[in-house]
Amino acid sequence: MELVDTASHRGAREIAGEFLEHGAPFLWPELPDLGSMPPDRIAALPSLPYGDPAFSARLLREQTDPATTDSSRPPAIVARQLNWLRAELPDWRAGRVHHPLCGPGNYTAALRGHGLTSYVGVDAGPAVVEHARRRFAGQDHIRFVLGDATDPVTAPGTGVRPARAEPDPRRPGGPPSAAPGYDTLLLTYDAANFFAPHALEVLLRSLVRGLRPGGTAVLDLRLAEDGTAGFDEGRRVYRRPAGSVFRDGPHLLLSEGFTAAEGALLGHRVVAVADGPGGRPPEVFHSVLHVPTAAQLTARLAAAGLDVCVRGRPFAGSADPNLARHLVAARKQPTPHRALPWRQP
Repeated sequence: MELVDTASHRGAREIAGEFLEHGAPFLWPELPDLGSMPPDRIAALPSLPYGDPAFSARLLREQTDPATTDSSRPPAIVARQLNWLRAELPDWRAGRVHHPLCGPGNYTAALRGHGLTSYVGVDAGPAVVEHARRRFAGQDHIRFVLGDATDPVTAPGTGVRPARAEPDPRRPGGPPSAAPGYDTLLLTYDAANFFAPHALEVLLRSLVRGLRPGGTAVLDLRLAEDGTAGFDEGRRVYRRPAGSVFRDGPHLLLSEGFTAAEGALLGHRVVAVADGPGGRPPEVFHSVLHVPTAAQLTARLAAAGLDVCVRGRPFAGSADPNLARHLVAARKQPTPHRALPWRQP
């Protein structure tokens, strides 16, 4: 969202200093004070524009940078994560995988060493999906769908053409539906944290319908037990001379981490401002995570028909706050068979 450029007469150094001392509402009065906002208003803040083509292109640039964990899990991190899961759950094999909010394909590549037989990834980012399709071109068992990852008709095995998704051009009929059900459901890098509690319960029930009985859901997410590292640092200013995920060209990022609802909400407000005269108006972005306790997550998974079998921290002790996460694996409960009354012929 663009802001009224009330700070245009100030230099970059002055803007940074006033932000650090007083906060963003001092510079842009239309912005609310995060510290005084009730949790329901924080939860309703607009999410990042993942479906915007320009934002998606910038995000892809960051997601494919192996030196950062800010927007994606680099290949080395993914490999360690999956190796940890395999050690904790030796009988797990990836098999047929459904991966909502899949990113640029880092998990796809790593899963080949863990029994992958087919893969459907869904993502809202046009540049991200196009990159992944090029990366795995010619591998018909691997497909990427551009669309709403929360839409159940983008899941494999539905037999329904997506109503709001763009099919892979290599597959004019839309997402695959050859096999009823899939073996592994992946929700990686905070995907489960993007949804408020009730929305997550609805999403899980929808996604788990396509998971075969005994199949495994794997969630890489932040739990309350992981603390608030990375969100409790207060105000920070970053100079981005070569651009960032928020805009191209030189600019400043005025970042403010926040916690609310006793840690159940964590997030950042980022204002991108020109680093020099004559730039674009400032823009504000919000990123909010809904953070359950381990007990709350277990209850939500159980309500969707999933029993937790593994929960742990693959990167315990890491100084990187982006790795302060749990990996949780849960198995789909077998479908109960209803006994029919015996009748005398």
